[in-house]
Amino acid sequence: MKTFLTLTITSLLVLSSTYRSHGEIMLERLSKARAKEMGIAMKSRKNGTAGVKVWLEFKKQGLLEKLTYTELRMKDAKGNHLVSARLQPNPVVHGQAKDLVTISFSANPAQLKNSSFMIVAYGSGLGDVGFVLSVKDFLDVKQARDSTSGIEANPGQSATAIPKS
Repeated sequence: MKTFLTLTITSLLVLSSTYRSHGEIMLERLSKARAKEMGIAMKSRKNGTAGVKVWLEFKKQGLLEKLTYTELRMKDAKGNHLVSARLQPNPVVHGQAKDLVTISFSANPAQLKNSSFMIVAYGSGLGDVGFVLSVKDFLDVKQARDSTSGIEANPGQSATAIPKS
């Protein structure tokens, strides 16, 4: 009886530790260096009365091969959730390479410091993973706020990012 009880408890512990519920993903906050390793670039440009357009460019390869969805996340100054919205891949510039995925949003420059992208890939080599890229970690949001001077893209070319100093 004691052996049966020990075996049952051990089995339950093993099963419960390996079970992943639906919707549970591993999240990684990406640094500029890690994003570059993965082939992800964040760029921006002035976008008229819509403020600043910010976008990510990447190819569906490696951990991003099984891209499932992308999302915009915005928080208030205290870090409380304000908005999350799904972002659909859509070319930002005319003549963009077919294998390049771009996701974008436009916002008032003052909101950029509280904005981030989330990229989710179900069934990647590491399982269900998500990558969070905070705009303030990649772009100079103060410069964008003060001047909204992102560089306009020429037709067929990507805009240059407002680099973070």
